[in-house]
Amino acid sequence: KLILSKHKTWLETSGNSGEPARLKDFYLKGAVLLGADLRNADLEGVNLYGAYLKNANLENSNLRGANLRGANLRWANLKNADLKNSNLVRADLMQADIQNAHLEGANLKMAGGLTQEQLAQAHIDENTILPA
Repeated sequence: KLILSKHKTWLETSGNSGEPARLKDFYLKGAVLLGADLRNADLEGVNLYGAYLKNANLENSNLRGANLRGANLRWANLKNADLKNSNLVRADLMQADIQNAHLEGANLKMAGGLTQEQLAQAHIDENTILPA
């Protein structure tokens, strides 16, 4: 909670106070981060398996290589997020905003709630595994 509090202050003061969330490689399996404001956070390689991130703001965040398997990302803001090589198997992305999100090499197998309209706004490549 202290990290989130400092991150909030950092965001509200445009970086003049507080500090950005640096959660690289943290183990946060099953974490409840409902509505968390993690814009611009470093979450590279974080384990958020089964985490509850409904309505979370992850805009411009680094989630490269993150484990988001089974995570609830309903209505999450993932605009411009770096999700390259992340594990989104069985993640719930219903109504998630993935505009300009980088999903190159991401595994979206069995991801729920994902529409063609959402995918059309994201960056994918030949290594992205899409839901069937």
